[in-house]
Amino acid sequence: MGSLAGGVGARRPRFLCLHGFRTSGEIMRKQVVGKWPAEVTARLDLVFADAPFPAEGKSDVHGIFDPPYYEWFQFDKGFTEYRNFDKCLADKAYANMIKIPSLHFLGDNDFLKPHGEQLIESFVDPFIIRHPKGHTVPRLVDETSLEVMSRFLDKMEKEISELPSVKAEAEAEAAADVDEKEVCI
Repeated sequence: MGSLAGGVGARRPRFLCLHGFRTSGEIMRKQVVGKWPAEVTARLDLVFADAPFPAEGKSDVHGIFDPPYYEWFQFDKGFTEYRNFDKCLADKAYANMIKIPSLHFLGDNDFLKPHGEQLIESFVDPFIIRHPKGHTVPRLVDETSLEVMSRFLDKMEKEISELPSVKAEAEAEAAADVDEKEVCI
């Protein structure tokens, strides 16, 4: 779907934003950019991907957001037989502890909350933003959510700045900014 990267300066953490059931990367982009404060989105390089399969049924967001809609995997009407699930990321998510910084949103009324809690257990030191809604992108307007997001972004920015390639780029830029007269004194 694309990235919100842009601007000059420090490298921003890149986030893969995976949309929900029978929606799309574009819908997720509209939800995040429209709900999150600019001071949060300005610190991120957000990438919104579409699931690999066109939706086989009606989307819950039909009439709110325009199609196309996508699914990460498909299933029968009774949710008892799944197709293409082996191609989905979810079947591999619980295999090993995931040792990368992670940020999770969990709604108190999310019908998938038990699965979200199980997924969170797969991560080492996850950051979790809980909200009172269901399976939706939270607005990040309360102090607690903003504080968790800020701590997560601080951690990501610190880790990025410590990468050898980023350090080398910063040192090269600093060396290029040195005035020749200062070096020759």
